[in-house]
Amino acid sequence: MLPTLPPPSSPAGKRWHHYLKIAQRLVTTYRGEEPLSAFLKKYFAANKKHGGSDRKNIAALCYAYFRLGFSGDSCAEEIRWQAAIFLGGLTTAAEHLLPASWQQQLSKPVQEKITCLQQWLPAFDVSKIFPLSHHLSAGLDAAAFSASHLIQPDLFLRIRPGCHYAVEQKLSAAAIPWKQLTVDAIALPNHSPVDQWLTFDQEVVVQDLSSQHIGTFFEKIAWTKAGPKRVWDCCAASGGKSLLAIDSLDNIQLTVSDIRESVLVNLRKRMSQAGWKNYTTQVVDLTTTLPSLPAQDLIICDVPCSGSGTWGRTPENIRFFSADQIKAYTRKQQSILSHTFPLLDPGGYMLYITCSVFKEENEAMVDWLIQQTGFALIEQELIIGYEQRADSMFAALLQRSQS
Repeated sequence: MLPTLPPPSSPAGKRWHHYLKIAQRLVTTYRGEEPLSAFLKKYFAANKKHGGSDRKNIAALCYAYFRLGFSGDSCAEEIRWQAAIFLGGLTTAAEHLLPASWQQQLSKPVQEKITCLQQWLPAFDVSKIFPLSHHLSAGLDAAAFSASHLIQPDLFLRIRPGCHYAVEQKLSAAAIPWKQLTVDAIALPNHSPVDQWLTFDQEVVVQDLSSQHIGTFFEKIAWTKAGPKRVWDCCAASGGKSLLAIDSLDNIQLTVSDIRESVLVNLRKRMSQAGWKNYTTQVVDLTTTLPSLPAQDLIICDVPCSGSGTWGRTPENIRFFSADQIKAYTRKQQSILSHTFPLLDPGGYMLYITCSVFKEENEAMVDWLIQQTGFALIEQELIIGYEQRADSMFAALLQRSQS
């Protein structure tokens, strides 16, 4: 059993016990109706007594709690919180909220800490972090994927063409630690102040490593017609895939659309910063409407989805997502595809993308699309990101026949 901690005696100890009480109250009142970050922002706005350090520490405790998913639900709440602090590696919190024997193991890799925890608390089942393992796409290691939610993913940047030397020089001058992963991709610790040194969308794009990997699918396209190619990013959101297409493909005429005008406003700002003008925008609800567009040579369809491959960044979703929501997303995806694929030119390509790890949204949706259209599957891939502290995604490239 977990040793009982003595009452805090130092000012720092009392402060951390106070943080813990606030975090406990916050996770109890949070209902998952908005992102946890938005919920906490509202709380701190209404409670200005908390300084910057207070906000950071309270938020860290809340996120560590949700990273446990459904594991530890059979344990006493006090033990669950201590497990969250231990597995989350909250060093300063551990100094005041965990027994000394636990603190000594805090720097070990996550898998070793899991082993320690299960020796101390046999009833604590870490495999229950991610509860919907029977819905996972083939090829995903359920245990490793589940455990990956205990670690916050890194910050990834994509260096834009011609900016590599300048970016590397600025990061070195700022003494910001970074790691080169590919020619264009670099990883940095989260919350690195790169915005103080680099110009977003002009020099670098903030883009997860797996999302950057989508660019390899552009390399598999073999155009058969001459002249400019019409490319439609049909669920463009803030435009990350559009910027990737601009930097990866030559001689394109780009159309971007989304159901929300507000995100297209942000996209236009990003396009201006990136120096790109050869595009048009359109607000359209693809669940109900076939837009008025000419036939396209490439349709990028990054559909709304569960986002389950990104829950390492938003772990609160683990506890507030149900299997019924998968069905709702697949219906929406089928509606969007039905109002998208008729606009693909013969010989043209469709790039289907999700940030989901659920087979219903991934391989099964590609199978459905092929049944509906007769498109040929060029390649599909479950992009496993957790091995590199990144998101996990799915992508499939399909081609319409020439006839």
